[in-house]
Amino acid sequence: MSKSVSECLVTFIQNGLNTGVPYKVENEVKRLLLNQFKASVGASNHSAVKLMHDWAIAQGTPPKTSTVLWRGSQVNPSQAALVNGALFEVLDFHDTYIPCFMHAVSGVLPAILAAAEIGGQSGQRFITALALGLEAELAVSTILTPTGYFRGYVPAGLFGGVGAAAACSALAGYNDEQMRNAIGIAMCSAFGLYVSVGSDTLAYITGATARSGYTAFELAGLGMTAPVTAFEGEKGMLVTHTDERAEKIAPVLDALGKGEWRIFGQSYKTVPTETITHAPVELVLAMLPDVQGRTPQKIVFGVSPIVVKIVKERNERFGLPKSDLEARFDLRYCAAAAWQRGKFTLAEMDAAAFNDEKILAIRDLIELVPEDRRATFNGASLHVTFTDGSQAKLNIEDFLGTPGNPMSDDQLSNLFRTTAADHMPKQRIEALLDAIWSLEKAPDIRSMMALARTGD
Repeated sequence: MSKSVSECLVTFIQNGLNTGVPYKVENEVKRLLLNQFKASVGASNHSAVKLMHDWAIAQGTPPKTSTVLWRGSQVNPSQAALVNGALFEVLDFHDTYIPCFMHAVSGVLPAILAAAEIGGQSGQRFITALALGLEAELAVSTILTPTGYFRGYVPAGLFGGVGAAAACSALAGYNDEQMRNAIGIAMCSAFGLYVSVGSDTLAYITGATARSGYTAFELAGLGMTAPVTAFEGEKGMLVTHTDERAEKIAPVLDALGKGEWRIFGQSYKTVPTETITHAPVELVLAMLPDVQGRTPQKIVFGVSPIVVKIVKERNERFGLPKSDLEARFDLRYCAAAAWQRGKFTLAEMDAAAFNDEKILAIRDLIELVPEDRRATFNGASLHVTFTDGSQAKLNIEDFLGTPGNPMSDDQLSNLFRTTAADHMPKQRIEALLDAIWSLEKAPDIRSMMALARTGD
């Protein structure tokens, strides 16, 4: 390969800035933006977010500031990136790029929001830069997974800084050298351990990743250098963070910007919990209308073998959930809560729910069976045996929101309306939706950010 990975990413981004991105890519970026707002509007009072927000406020107010979403606080741009990243992560209601086990937008969007508020670039420029940064991030993640994930890294932590640095550099119009350095700095400073799942630290990792990518962008603009071979070098990302082979690099990079963009592989969540729980929860909610008062004796989900492995590890580590952060990473609990309450909302994540003996009794009835035909966790099967001897079965191949069963623009808008209803006046909800869907016409993103606040 004549060019390094970081140089190839720069070429892709600069070409995209020169030619623009396809209309359907622009629309998908607006969908992903709205999805992150949906994911975070109910999170501003979460204890982990409040802790990081108060820390950011204590740093003082610099001359140039960016907005903490939903709270409206004005803080240092890098601290805004951190808090907004935590907001996007903490409820686990955001996007998932299932092929790489990652939440691709949450480490990138906070950084470019902070940069665009200060820079004042147009909505169109923002959309284009975000699209290019996300696609660069997903190319890197495609090369480095699955073994980067299997080693124990948080994928968004490992790759998000690269996407953030790339997106911010594209937004600012960096030259090739500045952009390559920004990407290289982010590659050299990637981090995040998956043992953080179930604690506040997972939200911090996503926020810190966004801040790290933003800082890499700022430092490169001031002249900081990075190794050209930060990815494929002898001690670069490829060999230090994964067990993948270098032969993967060329095919992935050669496909950049050609054919289907990877951002169309994103899955959107309909309930605020971890991705592996979505198919089981959807199955439960679909079956309940036909249960008609019968009492379950045994509940069996057929799932991907990797789901069985993940759930077993979590159960050994957590036991019964003791916090909302542990509850949303407990598939059996989530399915049981949906069965008992007939719904799944943030209320099913509070202490009254994860201490509810009725829910925990149903959790004990749940068994997971590996189905080798399921390569990932897009779908699952459900087989329930009732105490009267009757049985019921259901199967879904793709839960709602996956590429195989996509959520429409209207469905996504309505989901945001529902999620935001308890936090914002209806008039502002509609104004924010209008601002997002017409962002390409906006002179900058500041009016959109001003609308993204809770309360009256």
